[in-house]
Amino acid sequence: MARVNVYAPTKAAWHIDRIADLRAGRDIVPTHIHLVISDLCNQDCHFCSYRISGGFAAENFAENGNKNPARFIPTAKAKEILDDCAALGVKAIEFTGGGEPTVHKDHIEIIAHAQALGLQTGLVTNGVRLTDHEAFRNLDWLRISLDAGNAETYAAIRDSAQWSKVVNNIGTAASFDKPYVGIGFVVTRENYTEIAKATALAYTLGVDYIRLSAMFSHDHKEHYAGLLPEIAKARDLAKSFEMASFKVIDLFGDRIGDLDQGAPDYSFCGEQQFVLYVGGDQKVYTCCTNAYTTHGEIGDLRSQRFADWLKSHRRYDFDARACHHCQFNEKNRVINYLLDPSPPHVNFV
Repeated sequence: MARVNVYAPTKAAWHIDRIADLRAGRDIVPTHIHLVISDLCNQDCHFCSYRISGGFAAENFAENGNKNPARFIPTAKAKEILDDCAALGVKAIEFTGGGEPTVHKDHIEIIAHAQALGLQTGLVTNGVRLTDHEAFRNLDWLRISLDAGNAETYAAIRDSAQWSKVVNNIGTAASFDKPYVGIGFVVTRENYTEIAKATALAYTLGVDYIRLSAMFSHDHKEHYAGLLPEIAKARDLAKSFEMASFKVIDLFGDRIGDLDQGAPDYSFCGEQQFVLYVGGDQKVYTCCTNAYTTHGEIGDLRSQRFADWLKSHRRYDFDARACHHCQFNEKNRVINYLLDPSPPHVNFV
C-alpha cells in the first residue's frame, strides 16, 4: 500500500470550510482529537516526555510522586467523549499516550465504539498487547513504537524484555488490510547507531513505513551534542531502503529545527483549533507538547461534557509565543498563511 506524504503539514487546506470560519471569526469543531484513555504504561522508556526529568509534558503528570500513575478515563466517560465528538462533527480520534492505550481494561470496547460511530481511528502503541482483533484491523492507521534495532538496546531503553513478542506482533499487524501500519523510532544517544538496522527490520516485516523523530525535553538538542553528523549519515542510510511500498518518514531534522528555534515566532496557534488533546486526567490541553502542564491546560471534563466545554469555555486568548517550543511550526505557518485575508502574489503558483 503506497502512500505519499501522510505527515504533510498542509492538511488544513483540505478543510477550507473550517479555514473560512476561522477567517470570519467563527468557532470551528476540531477535525481530530488525541484521546489518552490510559496514563499507566507497561514500559518505561528513557526518553518519555511525560516521565523523564525535564520532559516537556512532565510538569503535572505524576500523581503523589508516582511517575507512572494508574490513571484512566473511565469507560463510560470515554464513550461519552466519543459520542460528543461524533455528534459535533469531529472526524478522527487518535488513541495515544500519556501511557499505553492498550493497558486500559476496555481499550478494545472504546476503540470499537469510536469506529461504530463512524469516526476514523488511529493508534500509537508499544505493541505489547496488540492482537489480531477486529478493532485493530479496522484502524485507519497504526504506529508501533520500537526505537531499537535489536533486543538488547530495546531492553536497555524501554526496560522491557518484550522485543520478540513486539516484533511478532508487528508482523501480524503488517498483514492487516485496512490500517496504514508503521514503526516509530525516537532517535536517542542510546539507539542512533541502529537507525538503519531498525529500518531494514521494518522493511522485512512488511510495514508501510518507519518514522524517525527526536526526543523532546528541556535538554533541547544538547541531548545530541557531538552526534548530529553521525545521525545524519544513519538517516541517509535508512533512506536507501525507501521504495514505492515502503517509506522512511524522517522528521528528525524538523524536530531538531523546532528545538533550535525555541518559542514560536507567531501568536496564533491554529493547530489547536484543528486538534485537541484530552489527557488521562480528563483535562483538555492545547497539544501533546503542552499536555499535563499549567500553560497547556485549557479545559476540564471531569464535571462537564466535551460538547458543553467546546461550545462555552473554549479559549482563544492563547498566545503561541508563550510556548517554550512547538513541534507544529510547519502546520501553524500553513494555517496562518491560509487565514491571511490578502497574502501577496497568490496567483503566482
